[in-house]
Amino acid sequence: MSRSAGGRVARALAACALLVACGGPKPPPGLIVISVDTLRADAIEPLGAPEGSSPTLARIAREGVLFERAYAQANETQPSHAALFTSQLPSALGPVDSALTIPDGTPTLASSLAAAGWRTGAVVAGGHLARVLGLDDGFQQYVEARRMGSFQQTVPLGLRWLDEARAGDAPWMLFLHSYDCHIPYSKPQALGRSATPGYRGPMLDIVHDPLSFEAMYQRFFFPRLPVGVDRDAVGAKVKAPETAALMTQWVNMPEVEKLPLTDADVAFLRGLYATSAFYADLWLGVLWQELDARGVLDDSVVVILSDHGEDLLEHGWMSHHHVLTDSSTHVPLIVRLPGGEGGGRRVREVVELIDVAPTLLGLQGLPIPETMAGVDRSACLRGGGCGGGPGVARSEAKNEQVSATDGFFRMTVSGAPAGSPAMAARVRRLEPSAVRLWDTTKGSGAEQALDLRSFDPERVGRLRAALLGEGAP
Repeated sequence: MSRSAGGRVARALAACALLVACGGPKPPPGLIVISVDTLRADAIEPLGAPEGSSPTLARIAREGVLFERAYAQANETQPSHAALFTSQLPSALGPVDSALTIPDGTPTLASSLAAAGWRTGAVVAGGHLARVLGLDDGFQQYVEARRMGSFQQTVPLGLRWLDEARAGDAPWMLFLHSYDCHIPYSKPQALGRSATPGYRGPMLDIVHDPLSFEAMYQRFFFPRLPVGVDRDAVGAKVKAPETAALMTQWVNMPEVEKLPLTDADVAFLRGLYATSAFYADLWLGVLWQELDARGVLDDSVVVILSDHGEDLLEHGWMSHHHVLTDSSTHVPLIVRLPGGEGGGRRVREVVELIDVAPTLLGLQGLPIPETMAGVDRSACLRGGGCGGGPGVARSEAKNEQVSATDGFFRMTVSGAPAGSPAMAARVRRLEPSAVRLWDTTKGSGAEQALDLRSFDPERVGRLRAALLGEGAP
Protein backbone atom coordinates (compact mmCIF):
# COMPACT_ATOMS: atom_id res chain seq x y z
CA MET A 1 0.00 0.00 0.00
CA SER A 2 1.35 3.40 -0.95
CA ARG A 3 2.02 6.06 1.66
CA SER A 4 -0.78 8.22 0.22
CA ALA A 5 -3.23 5.31 0.25
CA GLY A 6 -2.25 4.47 3.81
CA GLY A 7 -2.84 8.07 4.78
CA ARG A 8 -6.32 8.01 3.27
CA VAL A 9 -7.15 4.83 5.20
CA ALA A 10 -5.88 6.37 8.44
CA ARG A 11 -7.97 9.47 7.87
CA ALA A 12 -11.03 7.33 7.08
CA LEU A 13 -10.57 5.31 10.25
CA ALA A 14 -10.19 8.48 12.28
CA ALA A 15 -13.41 9.82 10.76
CA CYS A 16 -15.21 6.59 11.53
CA ALA A 17 -14.18 6.89 15.15
CA LEU A 18 -16.47 9.88 15.31
CA LEU A 19 -19.35 7.98 13.71
CA VAL A 20 -21.45 5.02 14.75
CA ALA A 21 -20.30 2.07 12.63
CA CYS A 22 -19.33 4.66 10.01
CA GLY A 23 -23.05 5.06 9.38
CA GLY A 24 -23.76 8.56 10.61
CA PRO A 25 -23.18 11.05 13.40
CA LYS A 26 -22.86 9.77 16.94
CA PRO A 27 -26.35 9.60 18.50
CA PRO A 28 -27.12 12.36 20.99
CA PRO A 29 -27.15 11.50 24.72
CA GLY A 30 -30.41 10.92 26.48
CA LEU A 31 -32.39 10.31 29.61
CA ILE A 32 -34.78 7.44 30.34
CA VAL A 33 -37.19 7.50 33.29
CA ILE A 34 -38.91 4.15 33.90
CA SER A 35 -41.92 3.88 36.20
CA VAL A 36 -42.83 0.36 37.35
CA ASP A 37 -46.30 1.10 38.66
CA THR A 38 -47.20 -0.41 42.08
CA LEU A 39 -43.75 -1.84 42.85
CA ARG A 40 -43.05 -1.66 46.58
CA ALA A 41 -39.46 -1.27 47.74
CA ASP A 42 -39.16 -4.60 49.52
CA ALA A 43 -40.26 -6.47 46.39
CA ILE A 44 -36.80 -6.04 44.83
CA GLU A 45 -33.66 -7.90 45.86
CA PRO A 46 -31.50 -4.93 46.85
CA LEU A 47 -34.15 -3.86 49.38
CA GLY A 48 -35.04 -7.16 50.98
CA ALA A 49 -36.66 -9.55 48.49
CA PRO A 50 -35.24 -13.08 48.16
CA GLU A 51 -32.36 -13.67 45.77
CA GLY A 52 -33.63 -14.28 42.26
CA SER A 53 -36.77 -12.17 42.74
CA SER A 54 -35.55 -9.33 40.52
CA PRO A 55 -32.24 -10.18 38.84
CA THR A 56 -32.42 -7.26 36.40
CA LEU A 57 -33.03 -4.65 39.07
CA ALA A 58 -30.32 -6.23 41.21
CA ARG A 59 -27.88 -5.81 38.33
CA ILE A 60 -28.95 -2.22 37.65
CA ALA A 61 -28.56 -1.39 41.35
CA ARG A 62 -24.98 -2.68 41.18
CA GLU A 63 -24.34 -0.38 38.23
CA GLY A 64 -26.16 2.63 39.64
CA VAL A 65 -26.91 4.59 42.78
CA LEU A 66 -29.61 2.98 44.94
CA PHE A 67 -31.61 5.24 47.24
CA GLU A 68 -32.64 2.97 50.09
CA ARG A 69 -35.15 5.37 51.63
CA ALA A 70 -37.09 6.88 48.73
CA TYR A 71 -40.76 7.73 49.24
CA ALA A 72 -43.63 8.61 46.91
CA GLN A 73 -45.75 11.70 47.45
CA ALA A 74 -48.99 9.77 47.00
CA ASN A 75 -50.29 6.22 47.15
CA GLU A 76 -52.03 6.33 43.76
CA THR A 77 -50.80 6.57 40.18
CA GLN A 78 -52.31 9.87 39.10
CA PRO A 79 -51.29 12.19 41.96
CA SER A 80 -47.93 10.48 42.40
CA HIS A 81 -46.89 10.98 38.78
CA ALA A 82 -48.19 14.55 38.85
CA ALA A 83 -45.86 15.15 41.81
CA LEU A 84 -42.99 13.36 40.06
CA PHE A 85 -43.30 15.42 36.87
CA THR A 86 -43.75 18.81 38.59
CA SER A 87 -41.67 18.34 41.76
CA GLN A 88 -44.61 19.55 43.83
CA LEU A 89 -46.87 17.92 46.39
CA PRO A 90 -50.18 16.83 44.86
CA SER A 91 -52.13 19.31 47.02
CA ALA A 92 -50.02 22.16 45.59
CA LEU A 93 -51.46 21.31 42.16
CA GLY A 94 -55.10 21.17 43.25
CA PRO A 95 -57.57 19.10 45.27
CA VAL A 96 -56.23 15.58 45.77
CA ASP A 97 -59.03 13.65 44.05
CA SER A 98 -59.71 11.72 40.85
CA ALA A 99 -59.78 14.97 38.85
CA LEU A 100 -56.25 16.00 39.85
CA THR A 101 -54.24 17.26 36.89
CA ILE A 102 -51.23 19.45 36.17
CA PRO A 103 -52.42 23.06 35.81
CA ASP A 104 -51.60 24.64 32.48
CA GLY A 105 -48.29 26.49 32.52
CA THR A 106 -46.84 24.55 35.44
CA PRO A 107 -43.18 23.72 34.74
CA THR A 108 -42.48 20.00 34.52
CA LEU A 109 -39.38 17.92 33.92
CA ALA A 110 -40.46 17.37 30.32
CA SER A 111 -41.35 21.00 29.62
CA SER A 112 -38.06 22.19 31.14
CA LEU A 113 -36.10 19.83 28.91
CA ALA A 114 -38.18 20.72 25.85
CA ALA A 115 -37.53 24.42 26.46
CA ALA A 116 -33.79 23.62 26.44
CA GLY A 117 -34.06 21.96 23.03
CA TRP A 118 -34.57 18.36 24.10
CA ARG A 119 -36.89 15.95 22.34
CA THR A 120 -39.36 14.54 24.88
CA GLY A 121 -41.59 11.49 24.61
CA ALA A 122 -43.63 9.18 26.82
CA VAL A 123 -45.01 5.70 26.34
CA VAL A 124 -47.53 4.85 29.04
CA ALA A 125 -49.92 2.01 29.78
CA GLY A 126 -52.98 4.27 29.76
CA GLY A 127 -55.27 3.98 32.75
CA HIS A 128 -54.55 6.69 35.30
CA LEU A 129 -51.87 8.15 33.03
CA ALA A 130 -54.19 8.57 30.06
CA ARG A 131 -53.72 11.78 28.12
CA VAL A 132 -57.21 12.99 29.09
CA LEU A 133 -55.97 13.43 32.68
CA GLY A 134 -53.60 16.17 31.57
CA LEU A 135 -50.31 14.72 32.83
CA ASP A 136 -48.74 14.96 29.37
CA ASP A 137 -47.56 18.57 29.77
CA GLY A 138 -44.17 19.06 28.15
CA PHE A 139 -44.14 15.78 26.23
CA GLN A 140 -43.96 16.40 22.50
CA GLN A 141 -45.14 12.82 21.91
CA TYR A 142 -47.33 10.95 24.38
CA VAL A 143 -48.21 7.41 23.35
CA GLU A 144 -50.83 5.32 25.16
CA ALA A 145 -50.44 1.56 24.90
CA ARG A 146 -53.07 -0.92 26.00
CA ARG A 147 -55.02 0.32 29.01
CA MET A 148 -53.56 -0.95 32.30
CA GLY A 149 -51.03 -2.79 30.18
CA SER A 150 -47.58 -4.29 30.51
CA PHE A 151 -44.00 -3.60 29.52
CA GLN A 152 -44.81 -6.24 26.89
CA GLN A 153 -46.60 -3.44 25.02
CA THR A 154 -44.72 -0.33 26.16
CA VAL A 155 -41.13 -1.58 25.75
CA PRO A 156 -41.38 -2.17 21.96
CA LEU A 157 -43.14 1.17 21.49
CA GLY A 158 -40.56 2.90 23.65
CA LEU A 159 -37.66 1.39 21.71
CA ARG A 160 -39.23 2.52 18.44
CA TRP A 161 -39.50 6.07 19.79
CA LEU A 162 -35.95 5.92 21.10
CA ASP A 163 -34.53 4.82 17.73
CA GLU A 164 -36.25 7.73 16.01
CA ALA A 165 -35.02 10.19 18.64
CA ARG A 166 -31.43 8.96 18.42
CA ALA A 167 -31.50 9.42 14.67
CA GLY A 168 -31.80 13.17 15.25
CA ASP A 169 -29.29 15.61 16.63
CA ALA A 170 -31.08 16.77 19.81
CA PRO A 171 -30.73 15.24 23.27
CA TRP A 172 -33.83 13.33 24.27
CA MET A 173 -35.86 12.13 27.24
CA LEU A 174 -38.12 9.06 27.26
CA PHE A 175 -40.62 8.25 30.01
CA LEU A 176 -41.65 4.58 30.03
CA HIS A 177 -44.39 3.06 32.19
CA SER A 178 -46.26 -0.20 32.87
CA TYR A 179 -48.85 -1.70 35.23
CA ASP A 180 -47.23 -5.14 35.53
CA CYS A 181 -47.40 -5.11 39.36
CA HIS A 182 -50.96 -3.77 39.57
CA ILE A 183 -53.98 -5.84 40.53
CA PRO A 184 -55.21 -8.35 39.45
CA TYR A 185 -51.58 -9.56 39.10
CA SER A 186 -52.63 -11.86 36.23
CA LYS A 187 -49.62 -13.10 34.29
CA PRO A 188 -49.02 -15.72 31.56
CA GLN A 189 -49.75 -19.24 32.76
CA ALA A 190 -46.10 -20.29 32.90
CA LEU A 191 -45.44 -17.59 35.49
CA GLY A 192 -48.81 -16.90 37.09
CA ARG A 193 -48.66 -19.81 39.55
CA SER A 194 -44.89 -20.08 39.92
CA ALA A 195 -44.77 -18.76 43.49
CA THR A 196 -47.46 -21.11 44.86
CA PRO A 197 -47.92 -23.94 42.33
CA GLY A 198 -49.59 -26.24 44.85
CA TYR A 199 -52.39 -23.86 45.87
CA ARG A 200 -55.92 -25.17 45.19
CA GLY A 201 -58.06 -22.81 47.28
CA PRO A 202 -61.00 -20.53 46.44
CA MET A 203 -58.82 -17.57 45.50
CA LEU A 204 -57.95 -19.28 42.21
CA ASP A 205 -61.31 -18.20 40.78
CA ILE A 206 -61.94 -15.10 42.88
CA VAL A 207 -58.85 -13.17 41.78
CA HIS A 208 -59.88 -13.07 38.13
CA ASP A 209 -62.19 -10.18 38.97
CA PRO A 210 -60.09 -7.08 39.75
CA LEU A 211 -62.80 -5.71 42.01
CA SER A 212 -62.53 -8.81 44.21
CA PHE A 213 -59.35 -7.39 45.72
CA GLU A 214 -61.38 -4.40 46.88
CA ALA A 215 -63.67 -6.75 48.82
CA MET A 216 -60.85 -8.02 51.07
CA TYR A 217 -60.24 -6.60 54.52
CA GLN A 218 -58.60 -7.92 57.69
CA ARG A 219 -58.08 -11.38 56.13
CA PHE A 220 -61.72 -11.70 55.10
CA PHE A 221 -63.32 -11.73 51.67
CA PHE A 222 -66.85 -10.33 51.52
CA PRO A 223 -68.62 -12.08 48.60
CA ARG A 224 -71.84 -10.03 49.04
CA LEU A 225 -70.16 -6.68 49.43
CA PRO A 226 -71.84 -4.10 47.18
CA VAL A 227 -68.63 -2.62 45.82
CA GLY A 228 -69.68 0.92 45.08
CA VAL A 229 -68.08 2.01 41.83
CA ASP A 230 -67.32 5.48 40.57
CA ARG A 231 -65.92 6.41 37.19
CA ASP A 232 -62.78 8.49 36.90
CA ALA A 233 -61.89 10.88 34.09
CA VAL A 234 -60.98 8.03 31.73
CA GLY A 235 -64.02 5.95 32.57
CA ALA A 236 -62.11 3.46 34.70
CA LYS A 237 -63.91 1.88 37.62
CA VAL A 238 -62.69 3.00 41.03
CA LYS A 239 -64.01 1.93 44.40
CA ALA A 240 -66.29 4.46 46.04
CA PRO A 241 -65.12 5.61 49.49
CA GLU A 242 -68.20 4.26 51.24
CA THR A 243 -67.18 0.71 50.32
CA ALA A 244 -64.16 0.79 52.61
CA ALA A 245 -66.25 2.22 55.44
CA LEU A 246 -68.78 -0.57 55.00
CA MET A 247 -66.11 -3.27 55.29
CA THR A 248 -64.76 -1.82 58.52
CA GLN A 249 -68.27 -2.26 59.95
CA TRP A 250 -68.99 -5.67 58.45
CA VAL A 251 -65.79 -7.23 59.74
CA ASN A 252 -67.23 -7.17 63.29
CA MET A 253 -70.76 -8.28 62.35
CA PRO A 254 -71.18 -12.08 62.76
CA GLU A 255 -74.33 -12.13 60.66
CA VAL A 256 -72.53 -10.82 57.57
CA GLU A 257 -71.31 -13.49 55.16
CA LYS A 258 -67.54 -13.47 54.87
CA LEU A 259 -64.91 -15.94 53.81
CA PRO A 260 -61.90 -16.14 56.16
CA LEU A 261 -58.58 -15.99 54.33
CA THR A 262 -56.32 -18.81 55.42
CA ASP A 263 -52.54 -18.57 55.57
CA ALA A 264 -52.48 -20.47 52.27
CA ASP A 265 -54.88 -17.94 50.70
CA VAL A 266 -52.76 -15.01 51.84
CA ALA A 267 -49.57 -16.72 50.65
CA PHE A 268 -51.20 -17.24 47.25
CA LEU A 269 -52.22 -13.58 46.97
CA ARG A 270 -48.77 -12.39 47.98
CA GLY A 271 -47.23 -14.93 45.64
CA LEU A 272 -49.22 -13.50 42.73
CA TYR A 273 -47.82 -10.07 43.53
CA ALA A 274 -44.26 -11.39 43.79
CA THR A 275 -44.70 -13.11 40.42
CA SER A 276 -45.92 -9.84 38.93
CA ALA A 277 -42.79 -8.07 40.18
CA PHE A 278 -40.66 -10.86 38.70
CA TYR A 279 -42.51 -10.54 35.37
CA ALA A 280 -41.87 -6.79 35.30
CA ASP A 281 -38.20 -7.49 36.00
CA LEU A 282 -38.07 -9.92 33.08
CA TRP A 283 -39.28 -7.23 30.70
CA LEU A 284 -36.83 -4.76 32.18
CA GLY A 285 -34.19 -7.35 31.32
CA VAL A 286 -35.38 -7.36 27.70
CA LEU A 287 -35.27 -3.56 27.66
CA TRP A 288 -31.80 -3.52 29.20
CA GLN A 289 -30.42 -5.87 26.57
CA GLU A 290 -31.85 -3.70 23.80
CA LEU A 291 -30.45 -0.52 25.35
CA ASP A 292 -27.05 -2.15 25.73
CA ALA A 293 -27.05 -3.39 22.14
CA ARG A 294 -27.78 0.13 20.90
CA GLY A 295 -25.04 1.69 23.03
CA VAL A 296 -27.60 3.77 24.91
CA LEU A 297 -26.21 2.78 28.30
CA ASP A 298 -22.85 4.32 27.42
CA ASP A 299 -24.07 7.89 27.12
CA SER A 300 -27.48 8.12 28.79
CA VAL A 301 -28.88 8.43 32.31
CA VAL A 302 -31.45 5.81 33.32
CA VAL A 303 -33.79 6.21 36.30
CA ILE A 304 -35.97 3.38 37.61
CA LEU A 305 -38.66 4.08 40.17
CA SER A 306 -42.20 3.30 41.21
CA ASP A 307 -45.06 5.69 41.85
CA HIS A 308 -46.30 3.81 44.93
CA GLY A 309 -46.24 0.40 46.55
CA GLU A 310 -48.96 -2.05 47.50
CA ASP A 311 -50.53 -3.14 50.75
CA LEU A 312 -50.74 -6.95 50.89
CA LEU A 313 -53.05 -7.28 53.90
CA GLU A 314 -50.34 -6.11 56.32
CA HIS A 315 -52.59 -3.19 57.29
CA GLY A 316 -55.89 -4.86 56.50
CA TRP A 317 -56.17 -3.96 52.84
CA MET A 318 -55.35 -5.63 49.54
CA SER A 319 -54.51 -2.56 47.45
CA HIS A 320 -52.56 0.69 47.81
CA HIS A 321 -55.01 3.57 48.17
CA HIS A 322 -56.19 3.09 51.77
CA VAL A 323 -53.16 3.83 53.94
CA LEU A 324 -49.98 5.93 53.81
CA THR A 325 -47.58 3.36 55.19
CA ASP A 326 -44.19 2.10 54.05
CA SER A 327 -45.91 -0.66 52.06
CA SER A 328 -47.66 1.94 49.90
CA THR A 329 -45.14 4.81 49.83
CA HIS A 330 -41.63 3.32 50.19
CA VAL A 331 -40.53 2.74 46.59
CA PRO A 332 -37.45 1.72 44.61
CA LEU A 333 -35.31 4.53 43.17
CA ILE A 334 -32.19 3.70 41.17
CA VAL A 335 -30.21 6.18 39.06
CA ARG A 336 -27.62 4.80 36.63
CA LEU A 337 -25.20 7.30 35.14
CA PRO A 338 -23.68 6.81 31.66
CA GLY A 339 -21.37 3.82 31.56
CA GLY A 340 -22.30 2.91 35.12
CA GLU A 341 -20.16 5.72 36.54
CA GLY A 342 -20.05 5.59 40.34
CA GLY A 343 -22.19 2.47 40.36
CA GLY A 344 -22.78 0.26 43.36
CA ARG A 345 -23.38 3.06 45.86
CA ARG A 346 -26.26 2.93 48.35
CA VAL A 347 -27.67 6.14 49.80
CA ARG A 348 -29.41 5.94 53.18
CA GLU A 349 -30.65 9.54 53.41
CA VAL A 350 -34.39 10.07 53.04
CA VAL A 351 -35.34 11.31 49.57
CA GLU A 352 -38.65 11.95 47.83
CA LEU A 353 -39.86 11.39 44.28
CA ILE A 354 -40.22 15.16 43.95
CA ASP A 355 -36.40 15.24 44.12
CA VAL A 356 -36.14 13.40 40.78
CA ALA A 357 -36.97 16.29 38.41
CA PRO A 358 -34.60 18.88 39.94
CA THR A 359 -31.88 16.24 40.21
CA LEU A 360 -32.09 15.33 36.54
CA LEU A 361 -32.14 18.98 35.50
CA GLY A 362 -29.15 19.58 37.77
CA LEU A 363 -27.26 16.69 36.15
CA GLN A 364 -27.70 18.37 32.78
CA GLY A 365 -26.70 21.79 34.10
CA LEU A 366 -30.13 23.20 33.29
CA PRO A 367 -31.99 25.78 35.38
CA ILE A 368 -34.44 24.39 37.94
CA PRO A 369 -37.83 26.19 37.97
CA GLU A 370 -38.62 28.01 41.19
CA THR A 371 -41.89 26.10 41.46
CA MET A 372 -40.04 22.80 41.96
CA ALA A 373 -40.04 21.98 45.66
CA GLY A 374 -37.73 18.96 45.54
CA VAL A 375 -34.01 18.85 46.28
CA ASP A 376 -31.35 18.63 43.57
CA ARG A 377 -29.38 15.45 44.45
CA SER A 378 -27.08 15.59 41.40
CA ALA A 379 -23.99 16.21 43.56
CA CYS A 380 -24.80 13.01 45.44
CA LEU A 381 -24.91 11.06 42.17
CA ARG A 382 -21.48 12.41 41.29
CA GLY A 383 -20.00 11.22 44.58
CA GLY A 384 -20.62 14.31 46.68
CA GLY A 385 -22.78 14.78 49.73
CA CYS A 386 -26.30 13.36 49.70
CA GLY A 387 -27.75 15.47 52.50
CA GLY A 388 -29.85 18.58 52.18
CA GLY A 389 -33.57 19.02 52.36
CA PRO A 390 -35.79 18.36 55.35
CA GLY A 391 -34.76 14.74 55.87
CA VAL A 392 -38.46 13.96 55.96
CA ALA A 393 -40.65 12.57 53.17
CA ARG A 394 -44.29 13.64 52.83
CA SER A 395 -47.19 11.79 51.24
CA GLU A 396 -50.85 12.61 50.59
CA ALA A 397 -53.90 10.47 49.88
CA LYS A 398 -57.29 11.05 48.32
CA ASN A 399 -59.02 9.68 51.42
CA GLU A 400 -58.23 12.72 53.57
CA GLN A 401 -54.91 11.55 54.93
CA VAL A 402 -51.36 12.90 55.03
CA SER A 403 -48.14 11.37 56.28
CA ALA A 404 -44.51 12.22 57.02
CA THR A 405 -41.60 9.88 57.72
CA ASP A 406 -37.94 10.34 58.56
CA GLY A 407 -37.17 6.77 57.54
CA PHE A 408 -37.53 5.47 61.09
CA PHE A 409 -40.81 6.86 62.38
CA ARG A 410 -43.97 7.97 60.64
CA MET A 411 -46.76 10.36 61.54
CA THR A 412 -50.15 10.06 59.84
CA VAL A 413 -52.96 12.58 60.19
CA SER A 414 -56.47 11.96 58.87
CA GLY A 415 -59.91 13.50 58.71
CA ALA A 416 -59.55 16.46 56.32
CA PRO A 417 -58.48 17.00 52.68
CA ALA A 418 -54.74 17.16 52.08
CA GLY A 419 -53.52 20.73 51.76
CA SER A 420 -56.68 22.21 53.28
CA PRO A 421 -56.81 24.66 56.21
CA ALA A 422 -58.75 22.01 58.13
CA MET A 423 -55.91 19.51 57.71
CA ALA A 424 -53.33 22.13 58.69
CA ALA A 425 -55.33 22.83 61.85
CA ARG A 426 -55.40 19.13 62.73
CA VAL A 427 -51.65 18.89 62.23
CA ARG A 428 -50.95 21.97 64.34
CA ARG A 429 -53.15 20.79 67.20
CA LEU A 430 -52.04 17.15 66.89
CA GLU A 431 -55.55 16.00 67.65
CA PRO A 432 -55.25 12.55 69.26
CA SER A 433 -58.24 11.24 67.31
CA ALA A 434 -56.60 12.21 64.01
CA VAL A 435 -52.89 11.55 64.62
CA ARG A 436 -51.02 8.25 64.75
CA LEU A 437 -47.31 7.64 65.26
CA TRP A 438 -45.56 4.54 63.97
CA ASP A 439 -42.20 2.89 64.53
CA THR A 440 -41.31 1.67 61.03
CA THR A 441 -37.91 0.19 61.81
CA LYS A 442 -39.21 -3.39 61.94
CA GLY A 443 -40.30 -3.43 58.29
CA SER A 444 -43.58 -3.02 56.47
CA GLY A 445 -46.44 -4.73 58.23
CA ALA A 446 -44.57 -4.87 61.54
CA GLU A 447 -44.94 -1.18 62.40
CA GLN A 448 -45.81 -0.49 66.01
CA ALA A 449 -48.22 2.26 67.06
CA LEU A 450 -46.71 4.73 69.52
CA ASP A 451 -48.15 6.91 72.27
CA LEU A 452 -48.06 10.53 71.10
CA ARG A 453 -47.94 11.84 74.67
CA SER A 454 -44.75 10.01 75.58
CA PHE A 455 -42.96 10.21 72.24
CA ASP A 456 -39.84 12.29 71.55
CA PRO A 457 -41.21 15.86 71.20
CA GLU A 458 -38.32 16.97 68.98
CA ARG A 459 -39.06 14.25 66.44
CA VAL A 460 -42.79 14.96 66.61
CA GLY A 461 -42.04 18.61 65.96
CA ARG A 462 -39.91 17.81 62.93
CA LEU A 463 -42.57 15.55 61.40
CA ARG A 464 -45.28 18.10 62.10
CA ALA A 465 -43.19 20.91 60.59
CA ALA A 466 -42.71 18.87 57.43
CA LEU A 467 -46.46 18.32 57.09
CA LEU A 468 -47.03 22.05 57.50
CA GLY A 469 -44.36 22.91 54.95
CA GLU A 470 -42.26 24.68 57.55
CA GLY A 471 -38.58 24.55 58.40
CA ALA A 472 -37.17 22.84 61.44
CA PRO A 473 -39.28 23.55 64.54
